[in-house]
Amino acid sequence: MKNKFALILIFLLSINLLKANNLQISNISAPSNNQIQFDVQWDNSWNASAPSYNWDAIWLFVKTQVCGVGSSPWQHSDLRNISLDHTVSGTILQIDAVSDGKGIFLRRSTLGGGNIGATTVTLKFTSTFTPANTNYEVFGIEMVNVPSGSFTVGDGSSTISQSTNAFGSNNSTPYTITSENAMIQDQLRNDPAGPAAITAHNAIPAAFPKGFASFYSMKYEISQNQYGAFLNNLEYSQQSSRMGVVPSSTIGTRIFSANDNRNTLEIKSAGVAFSTPAQVGNDLNSNDVFDEATDGGNIACNFLSWEDLKAYLDWAALRPMTELEYEKICRGTNTPVLVEYAWSNTTINQATSASISNSGAANEISTSTADGLAAYNGGSSTVLGPIRVGFAATAATNRSGAGSGFYGIFDLSGNVWEQTWGCGWYNGAVRINTPTFTGVLGNGYIDASGFADAVNWGGVALSEVRGGNWEYTAQRCQTSDRFYLNSTAENNTRVRRTGGRGVR
Repeated sequence: MKNKFALILIFLLSINLLKANNLQISNISAPSNNQIQFDVQWDNSWNASAPSYNWDAIWLFVKTQVCGVGSSPWQHSDLRNISLDHTVSGTILQIDAVSDGKGIFLRRSTLGGGNIGATTVTLKFTSTFTPANTNYEVFGIEMVNVPSGSFTVGDGSSTISQSTNAFGSNNSTPYTITSENAMIQDQLRNDPAGPAAITAHNAIPAAFPKGFASFYSMKYEISQNQYGAFLNNLEYSQQSSRMGVVPSSTIGTRIFSANDNRNTLEIKSAGVAFSTPAQVGNDLNSNDVFDEATDGGNIACNFLSWEDLKAYLDWAALRPMTELEYEKICRGTNTPVLVEYAWSNTTINQATSASISNSGAANEISTSTADGLAAYNGGSSTVLGPIRVGFAATAATNRSGAGSGFYGIFDLSGNVWEQTWGCGWYNGAVRINTPTFTGVLGNGYIDASGFADAVNWGGVALSEVRGGNWEYTAQRCQTSDRFYLNSTAENNTRVRRTGGRGVR
């Protein structure tokens, strides 16, 4: 038996303290045939009162693999869906089970903040788990709760910087979402011809997540460590679709592009066609020693297509966010500010990967400490790219200085494009891309060819990218900017500017 665990190590920045975190999962064991146990700790946890009324959490899920059966695929383990079936030591934390059993949320149980020391978590499976002949991995992703409530989309701009498809652009009046009820695209745009009757060509169905209901968002964009761990959990044929080279490529081959733009994922162990999957790792310093402390595993993962993002989120039992949820995450309950950024003001200052300290390390930061710091306008040089997730936050930064949205979620303006499920756009007078997404969550699996197989996740060729990126101008970083609504290059293919995150 091989006892394995995967630690998704990224950085948590608390809504109050706004400084780097230290998530650790350790001492994994299987005390019985239906349990798995481990210690978890992280810094700067919070459960906040006004104005945000929210908390951070760790999304924990388990993958298992039967030993001794050749290339037996990893399976997503279903956990019991009653919180009391699981235990956590001490009194600071609580376990929130989820109805589909695909994982659990671990969070602070009462108002307060501070570091969480090593805490033992015991999870129970829905079926018998036999540790004597099973490999197992525990994954943790840092999340932030976004509470239910009304919010406003659009910032009131009618300028081209927001695009002619910006919410509220026709009369410069933002639109307030007050429920999850069905609506029409005309309403979002405050179209003078609407609101009209809900019709098949412009309806936004009730099931399409609008951001009014509560949900969890990943605190950061997917890191290269996270995407690499995902690839290392797949079969050869699945990996073939989720990287830009064949998995049998030689050791040291970059998995997306020779012009890496700081994506440092490489073939670490070559696969054997259709039998043995590859293993990937990071090698930012190109010394052929993988996954060193300075190898860039915490850099935001770029080159992710819409299909790559959907596959990762399906595998992690999350889902894509909608573009309405994106604006909720940025703006929260605040009144919109004309051409604002995710931190609810118009101050923005440039950070680029050409001016950083501790390159590739867990504490990689920009050499600039200006307010409203964001990775943007870096140009197209092949040596430049995104920066570590959460790089702008320090012990001294407030929300604006740390680049935080209203609820304590980071890098929403700049770094890599946020890929979202769009609610449609206009081409002249024609409404395009009526949404069919119903908010179905990932089930922990992808299909044999490496594609997401969750219900109603297909049928839309393009994501709608939001929030700007490390290469483009500040205009693209504005919260309500929808300029690249229908761009195949930005929204579908693997490009150096595009990444993403998920919600649940």
